[in-house]
Amino acid sequence: MTLPAHPCNREFPYAPPQQQRRLQDFLSQQSTQNKLAKAFDESFAFQNVRTARSGPDGDGGVYSIIDMVIKTKVNTLNVASTSLTALDFDPYAQGHCVHTRLYKGYRVVATVANSKHQGGVAVIWRVEANKGQGKPNIDIESFQRHGPNCLSYHYLHGGERQPVIVANLLPDTLADLHHVHAAFDRFKNRCPPILCADLNVDLHSPVPDLRTRQVADFLAANDMEDMLTHFHSRRRFRHQKTWYQKRYNADGTIRTILRSRTDYIMTSPTLRHYFKNVQLVDPRIINTDHYMIKAIIKTAPRKAQRKYLQGRKKFPLPPITPNSPTFTPADQLFMELKSYVPRPKQRPPHLWVDWLSTHTKQLTRKRSQLAKSNTHKKDNRLELR
Repeated sequence: MTLPAHPCNREFPYAPPQQQRRLQDFLSQQSTQNKLAKAFDESFAFQNVRTARSGPDGDGGVYSIIDMVIKTKVNTLNVASTSLTALDFDPYAQGHCVHTRLYKGYRVVATVANSKHQGGVAVIWRVEANKGQGKPNIDIESFQRHGPNCLSYHYLHGGERQPVIVANLLPDTLADLHHVHAAFDRFKNRCPPILCADLNVDLHSPVPDLRTRQVADFLAANDMEDMLTHFHSRRRFRHQKTWYQKRYNADGTIRTILRSRTDYIMTSPTLRHYFKNVQLVDPRIINTDHYMIKAIIKTAPRKAQRKYLQGRKKFPLPPITPNSPTFTPADQLFMELKSYVPRPKQRPPHLWVDWLSTHTKQLTRKRSQLAKSNTHKKDNRLELR
């Protein structure tokens, strides 16, 4: 099984004749299994787009971002620095912001940014089938906004529920760090979450400053680990820097390029086996100075995903009891409140309904008696004959 095959026609010139056919069958089965496993993988990415506003102050808006998602073949994109605000802007009231909700089969959920110049996070995922592709093998639900620069949700695939946190720490303050802490507290007693964040700090810096140490201590306390360092990058991105900025000379030539590592996809070391590959990508569609971090996550087969979704649509739903696995303190409080509510009095039935029911019972009883008497008479006649 370990003999090398010819690179052109996939033959085995050094194998005995009785084993060549077996080896070729084994190779075909192995390639089929690899294609089947690849069909279940899902693309998961994160990028800082600088702005998702359309018009003279921004780029092409959410439309151009979704076009970039389609070109890079990403099913779920977590976005930072969207700068999407509401009509009546109020940073303390997190309402609905103005943006596209559905475009080309992709759905968008975002937070209200600090201003139209910075802040804000969003998630874009595919909900409809594309041309030449089937329906997505994922589903996203249970959104919760933790301030203007933090968003958490559940990433469902094949009956598995994976928590995800999207965050953006502004470069001049750490005021949003407590919002990220609240998002981690939401999944405290559950599966470790996946953190997609623009931290604006270089955790791999040889001389970290105070801000970098505070963020690194917070991530270490929550058992977070960078996933990009566990995979070999392409030659162009061997530096593994996610942010760059060019410095020009007076004649317009490039003098130097400043690089730093600010964007991360992190999770617990116990979930490292979920990731099949993590690479840096440069789509070159939107105007941004950040690279995209694209990860390939191993998911369950589409059959398991459909079975899970169909099981959730069963009606009537089973009652929630204290022995249920999804029983929460909120359910306990609801049951206590329900016990204090008096039961509604039953209305007395109409008299004609009672008369009809009793009359029907009498008729059925008489019919059964007549039928028994008839059968008894027939039996006597047969005995006499």
